[in-house]
Amino acid sequence: MKKNPDYPDERPNEFWRKVYVAVIVTTFVVVTALWAFSQYFK
Repeated sequence: MKKNPDYPDERPNEFWRKVYVAVIVTTFVVVTALWAFSQYFK
């Protein structure tokens, strides 16, 4: 398979680092939203 010079290969570590950051950010947003929702009923 030929490599496209316009799209250089991303290192696998970079891909997983983006996945980890996305998971952490999403978890933080969900926990914050649940906390805010629970405050509404106090």
